[in-house]
Amino acid sequence: MRAVIIVERHRSKPSGFLVGPQAAILLETLPGISEIRVESENTYRATISYRWKDPGIHSPGVEAALLTQGMQLV
Repeated sequence: MRAVIIVERHRSKPSGFLVGPQAAILLETLPGISEIRVESENTYRATISYRWKDPGIHSPGVEAALLTQGMQLV
């Protein structure tokens, strides 16, 4: 199943890099997530889609993993 999430960088953790590629690299490290695509982005927010193994549940750990890098789900 394909999921779509919006990821936002915390304003307290500014960066000159686009948030999409950083979030995509992080998502690649999570088990069961594949086919990651950055649909739209800017320096603070990105819309990302991905596939995950079990369509019955939202992939656990996504929000926690993003928080470790100064990002959050919106």
